[in-house]
Amino acid sequence: MITIDGPAGAGKSTAARVLAERLGYTLIPTGAMYRALALSVMRSGVPVRESAELLAHLAPLSIAVKAGRVSLDGEDVTEAIRSREVAQVTSNVTTLAAVRAKVTPLQRQLAAKGGVVLEGRDTGTVVCPHAEVKFYLTASLEARARRRQAELAAAGTPVALAEITSELAARDRQDETRELSPLRRPPGAIELDTSDLTVDQVVERLLVAIEHHKNAPGPAARWSWFYAAMKIPAVALMRLLFRVEAIGREHIPEHGPVLLVANHSSVLDPPLIGGVSDRQLTYLAKAELFEIPLFGALIHGLKARPTRREGADPGALRTARRVLEERGALLVFPEGTRGDEGDIRPAKPGAGLLAVSSGATVVPVYVRGSGRAWPRGRRLPRPAKVTVTFGKPLRFEAERGADRKAQYEIASREMMDAISRLRDGMIAGTAQGRPESVRVVGRSGK
Repeated sequence: MITIDGPAGAGKSTAARVLAERLGYTLIPTGAMYRALALSVMRSGVPVRESAELLAHLAPLSIAVKAGRVSLDGEDVTEAIRSREVAQVTSNVTTLAAVRAKVTPLQRQLAAKGGVVLEGRDTGTVVCPHAEVKFYLTASLEARARRRQAELAAAGTPVALAEITSELAARDRQDETRELSPLRRPPGAIELDTSDLTVDQVVERLLVAIEHHKNAPGPAARWSWFYAAMKIPAVALMRLLFRVEAIGREHIPEHGPVLLVANHSSVLDPPLIGGVSDRQLTYLAKAELFEIPLFGALIHGLKARPTRREGADPGALRTARRVLEERGALLVFPEGTRGDEGDIRPAKPGAGLLAVSSGATVVPVYVRGSGRAWPRGRRLPRPAKVTVTFGKPLRFEAERGADRKAQYEIASREMMDAISRLRDGMIAGTAQGRPESVRVVGRSGK
């Protein structure tokens, strides 16, 4: 979750929209939601004050946000709410408890899935106080007035600069002194003065701050005592039976979210990769395994989480996202099911979705020999040499305006290509884990 707060005219709306597009995140324009409600109150003629009449008017209202567009009872009001008159009514409407009680839960519900950019006056203080990254955009009153004047002129409503300046100053006083959710810089927020910056300059600075947050060494995730205890005998057994060898472990970041993507030819792959990794790994396993008495509890204790192999599994996706949001290490097998030793099959788009939407570092992994050690159909494993190779990290960036589904598919293909290069012995570089950035643009390229 990313929040952007600040006074009127600081450039929040435009910056938030462009930032969301660059990250491939969902934009939640909280101010626009209040404007939509204000428009509804204006049309109805209901007095702007706490009353039973206002509560009755608000109760059935439906406000929705999709792809940056705002709908009121099914009507797209994105353009209608940009008028000067709506802005003036909004400043009064937002002081009412009944209005806050209507809109804030909707905003939290939209933000709950993560991968969102919220902009408004109280997103980092009230709506999402636990957001991972918070910004507070500000600008001089003069700069904000000039911007607002230009917006109104472009919409065919020329207004004198002095009049707009006076209105903004009054709005600032009201926002900062209102009893409910006053405008404040959220604790821990990064403040940026946009007075002399272009939109692109603002967004670039926001992206740099977000990248710094993702890569900053955070508190180390606590290891499960059971996971740590079981790893010792498991690794000893793997060395005895499979002479397991690891190559390129330095490519796994010590801190921050990391998505490990590997080929899959044996049930041994998760413990083999986890055994040679210095990070505690969470991985997704087919749901049927968790139905086996005792074994299901065992693998759950070893950080396995269930996923359905047929169709989409929103629950598994939420689990995977949560691991990355908490700066953990997640192991996935993009092929979905086991294949034959040495075969690299097309990936499903789920891994690409995780990589693009989370911005996590992606480490390709190739496991050689596990399909010979315990192939499909064999009841017990047999001794065989196994090598686990970790490739140079990748970082996938969403391309502004590109089709998201196509981006996920391309990212998934790029992962499998990287795994194929590891299989073929063409291990890319030794850049000490510095990520190679890939911007996904569409079906035809990268």
